[in-house]
Amino acid sequence: ITNALKNNGDFAKHLKDLGVTHVQILPMFDYAQTNDDKEYNWGYNPYQYNVPEGRYVNNHDNDAENAVDQMRNMIAAFHDAGIAVNMDVVYNHTAGIGEGSLFDMTVPKYYYRLDGDGSYSRGSGCGNETASNAAMFKKFMIDSLKHWMTNYHINGFRFDLMGLHETSTMKAIYDALKVIDQNVMVYGEPWTGGISQVINGVEKENIDSCSSSSSENGVACFNDDIRNAIKGAEFGGFQQGHVQGRFSGNAINRGLMGSLNTDKGFTDVIGRSLNYVECHDNYTLADKLAISLNNGTSQVEWKAYEDFTKEQQDNLRAQNKLSAAFVFLAQGTPFINGGQEFMRTKQGDENSYISDDEINQIDLTYKEKFNDVYNVYKGLIALRKSTDAFIAGTDVLAETSKDSTGAKVSGVTKYVTTGTDASYCVYFNATAEEQAIDTTGYTTVVDVTSGKVVESTTLPKTVSAKGFVILKK
Repeated sequence: ITNALKNNGDFAKHLKDLGVTHVQILPMFDYAQTNDDKEYNWGYNPYQYNVPEGRYVNNHDNDAENAVDQMRNMIAAFHDAGIAVNMDVVYNHTAGIGEGSLFDMTVPKYYYRLDGDGSYSRGSGCGNETASNAAMFKKFMIDSLKHWMTNYHINGFRFDLMGLHETSTMKAIYDALKVIDQNVMVYGEPWTGGISQVINGVEKENIDSCSSSSSENGVACFNDDIRNAIKGAEFGGFQQGHVQGRFSGNAINRGLMGSLNTDKGFTDVIGRSLNYVECHDNYTLADKLAISLNNGTSQVEWKAYEDFTKEQQDNLRAQNKLSAAFVFLAQGTPFINGGQEFMRTKQGDENSYISDDEINQIDLTYKEKFNDVYNVYKGLIALRKSTDAFIAGTDVLAETSKDSTGAKVSGVTKYVTTGTDASYCVYFNATAEEQAIDTTGYTTVVDVTSGKVVESTTLPKTVSAKGFVILKK
């Protein structure tokens, strides 16, 4: 995080102002580069899982002690700001095999899945995959995770390529970690990076098998269904989604209602769906929207925000705000990437894992440059914290809106949910035109554009193009 910041900003202070509850940090255990290797890398090439990465140390006079102290100080700074810290963990593969692997140098090939001919299985897409079904590697994972919780006070874990781990392994992990902290967050990617030998690996459709009951938080997973619906899938060529005008009403509706099995979703527990539109992988949301507006799918070419017309710039900011509204107001657990709240750009770099700080930096000056976008994110978070209607609401229904004649209006969604304090109705308009709305039965409109929750009894009659309206009673 410190390397990603420009102008040496106070990121913990920024996150506290935004209102987030948890920060997820990319891999920070020791990975394959040596400390004198200056090549940029995100850290998805693990070597030693139980010690901090040395290249982030400010003072290399005593690397080992400084690495430990500085990581602990960083985590403490987030905790002092009231923010929990989740660690991105990559137990599914190692940076190397044979003499490049501490596991192979201990017991050759035991810790890895093998193909029928004895070669290393490549389900990670990185030349090998670990065998989380092997008793001692499963034990190693659990012991390592407990080490990070007890000795560094990590609050949760994001599992890279969680599909390479069995549902039984993830269940055992959660059961062990909740003993330390009943609020521990355990979640990850419910897919693999290639063809794997794993048996009963984690997928969205079996995520509930990773937990003992529906009464506990359990293991959660990233919901790429709602991501793809909102702004277009990341694979199969450049694709667009709902906010760009390629309407995906049914998928949007399922996502808003928590992707529950009763609505053709994948889970019985709302919180196990992590709703998002941007993470560290792929284009940033701002870049994807810019490419979409610039040339659609005919030619994937990024264009800087400043090079668009004023009307187009307004459109890009509106699409970003609308995307955030879908994420923060949906039933489930919202997730955003650092800088998404102020239209962070990676200058069109889709796969920036080895790109330098010029691409990967989080420039806090964008917070003022796109203050209107930032305030909407901040206001949506404040609203979500003020009620349980968007966390575990009742009588939840999302459907394509209808006009005065009863005809459905493609691209306009009506979403209702009831909390213990109030009932809400949200109109999402992904069309390019202003649309009429029905406010019957509602007494208040909720405005989040100032970064706060502001209520008024002057009800609107329309929802703006690429906009949303929140009603309350």
